[in-house]
Amino acid sequence: MGSKKWKLTRANISGEVEELMRQHNLPRPIALYFAARDISARQVAGFLNPQLRNLSDPYRFPGIEKAAARIWQAIANKEHILIHGDYDTDGITGTALLSLILRRNGAKVSSFIPHRFDDGYGFTPESLNKALAFFGPCQLLITVDCGITSVDAVAEAVNMNIDTIITDHHEAGNELPQALAVINPKIYPQLEDMHILSGAGTAFKLSHAFIKYGREHNLGGFTTHLEEVLDYVALGTVADIVPLLGENRIMVKYGIDILKKQFRPGVRALIESSKLKSDLSPSDITFKLAPRINAAGRVGDANVALSLLESDNIVEAYRFASELENFNRSRQDKEQEIYQEARTQLENNGQLQENYALLVAGKNWHQGVIGIVASRLARDFNRPTIVLSIQDDGVAYGSGRSIGSLNLVAALSKTAPLLERYGGHPMAVGIGVKAELIEQFYTEFEQHVRAQMCEADLEEFTAYDGECDISELNSEFFDYLNELAPFGHGNQKPVYRFNELEVVRATPVGQRHTRGILQDRHLNQIEFIAFKFLPEEFAHGTIDVLATPQLNNYMNSDRIQLNICDVRLSY
Repeated sequence: MGSKKWKLTRANISGEVEELMRQHNLPRPIALYFAARDISARQVAGFLNPQLRNLSDPYRFPGIEKAAARIWQAIANKEHILIHGDYDTDGITGTALLSLILRRNGAKVSSFIPHRFDDGYGFTPESLNKALAFFGPCQLLITVDCGITSVDAVAEAVNMNIDTIITDHHEAGNELPQALAVINPKIYPQLEDMHILSGAGTAFKLSHAFIKYGREHNLGGFTTHLEEVLDYVALGTVADIVPLLGENRIMVKYGIDILKKQFRPGVRALIESSKLKSDLSPSDITFKLAPRINAAGRVGDANVALSLLESDNIVEAYRFASELENFNRSRQDKEQEIYQEARTQLENNGQLQENYALLVAGKNWHQGVIGIVASRLARDFNRPTIVLSIQDDGVAYGSGRSIGSLNLVAALSKTAPLLERYGGHPMAVGIGVKAELIEQFYTEFEQHVRAQMCEADLEEFTAYDGECDISELNSEFFDYLNELAPFGHGNQKPVYRFNELEVVRATPVGQRHTRGILQDRHLNQIEFIAFKFLPEEFAHGTIDVLATPQLNNYMNSDRIQLNICDVRLSY
């Protein structure tokens, strides 16, 4: 039986459920889903029918019209435009989409992705000079998914008479770079609904403004269909684990439809090498496509991934995809080795029993994979986790991952005097700290985490939307369920509680899973699949289950099934 607590996503919502059912004629479980997610009756129609025309005006971003005008000026003057991206999936896809849009409208564009180990993170004076040495002088530079804290790099670019446009979605520092335009939703309170954009999503907003400006001023952009680059936006948005709500939901929904068409050679090669079927979902991006793109930047050269996405030649694309496969296998091996070492540390040093936050460190652990290790440990132990790699120069560089509502950037800001650097998102950060200060840093970090959390925050639980009966899972319900997609971070699949079920049959599937049939008190029966549950856990009395309803297609026939998350005795 499951050991996690069960917790309602929202309590006392019966009035909201009834109102949603009345206004929109919804099946009760669907109304329950909306109420549990705090989606109002006014928002339901837009949620069920996301449309590209509902994307907001990009000119809402201060400075974006000025940025668009400067790009068109560069095209008219045949100036060299340099795009400086980042080495993760979000940065690579954002670079690819912006480069494609500009090239289609006559721009002379070069794209630079820094090397994780040779160049480090972000837009720096060093990466600026390296890019210029490789591609030659430029008159306009645009960053993608980086640059919001790059005060020195922008100052150096200005000294070289290079106009700079920053597009980023990370948290800003105390000082903004003095760029021609800074396109970052997080620095504008009036753009609160845009704060969830990814780096690729922010680059798309600049692209949208660029096309709009061109059309308004008769400069071009008339044959550019922006929806054609939404596959890049979908990849970057899902990979960066930003909420699939608002405009992200619209862009990802349409972007996945474009991914399914596989009209880009690079995308087709990536999907085929990942052994995916054409019916893609956000989870396929999360667990299959994004890890392969990220692997290039983690253990190899991110420019291979950029070359794959930009390739127009299918033979060349398959070669790049094969390289990503090799990078990904190497990444998996390095990740597992460090993960096992880190787990051993935690099991031996007492942190698990005493502390709210976890920290592990190792000599020369591969920096490209420690972020994944931090994610796995945070998920395993439900603790905010920092993983550090101590380098030969005496500085430890690492990644942190949060849980719940803990803002890691805010927690780290309290320890800033001890750090060489830090930055990122509330849920994911990068840091640098001198090796001799690790213990002091951890002590202070633990104190600040304790100040923001309580013991209950560390308890593992499974959230569910409300109670449901088997009889409510009819064809109308599943029609609506399809419209709730795409599912992912911020828009998880619905989980319902089904009470007082009898086990009709429970049989093993492989070594670790179970399938069978359940029956309610009205003798309604339903099939179930329970991953990581053994048949013995279904052998005792009447049970309650938390489960996601789904249709299992078997021999061209859809059969209703419960995908069980957890199970317990009813009494």
